[in-house]
Amino acid sequence: MSSQTSTAEHAPSTVSAREAQRLETRARLFDAAVAEIGRSGLAGADVSKIAAAVGVARGTFYFHFPTKEHVVVEVERAEEVKIVARLGTKQPGPTDLSAMLSQLVREVLAAERRLGPVFFRDMLGLHFSSTRPVEDELSEHPLAEFVIAAIAGAQGAGRVAQDADAGELGVFFLTGLFALLATDTSAPRARAALMDRYVKTIVLGMETR
Repeated sequence: MSSQTSTAEHAPSTVSAREAQRLETRARLFDAAVAEIGRSGLAGADVSKIAAAVGVARGTFYFHFPTKEHVVVEVERAEEVKIVARLGTKQPGPTDLSAMLSQLVREVLAAERRLGPVFFRDMLGLHFSSTRPVEDELSEHPLAEFVIAAIAGAQGAGRVAQDADAGELGVFFLTGLFALLATDTSAPRARAALMDRYVKTIVLGMETR
């Protein structure tokens, strides 16, 4: 009886320890995968190297991540949350849509510097690839929700036509931005200037005259 009681008492801590180990292994694989993709690109990243860097079998990677693309999507989600949190602290107001979207672009460019050009380009390119592992819903993209809310705010202030669809305009803006960032190879200063022109052109097309 006492033995059974002892086993029951220790079971939760055993499960907790296993879960902690699982999460630690997953986090280490995640970091190793991000580093490998950043060095070799998504197509060239070697899962065996990722697993070896963590000291686990190749199959362990696939236990935690069905594909390398799942790692990239997870990074993207985390970056979007980070960007929107930063944008929430410095909004210029609903009437200045150009300033709001320009700030967003600056934060996206800062994410590019954090992630490195190889990983960043592959992350954006995945939006246009048949290998993207998830069906995207707007509710899963804080960045899209922020842009749509910004456009709707400008719409409410009379700066954007009332009959325009803020959701469609937001998707158009981000799709164009991602395509431009994924294909442009300009030096950083020229790249930033190009993005500024993109924002001004898009906002000019949205605003009422």
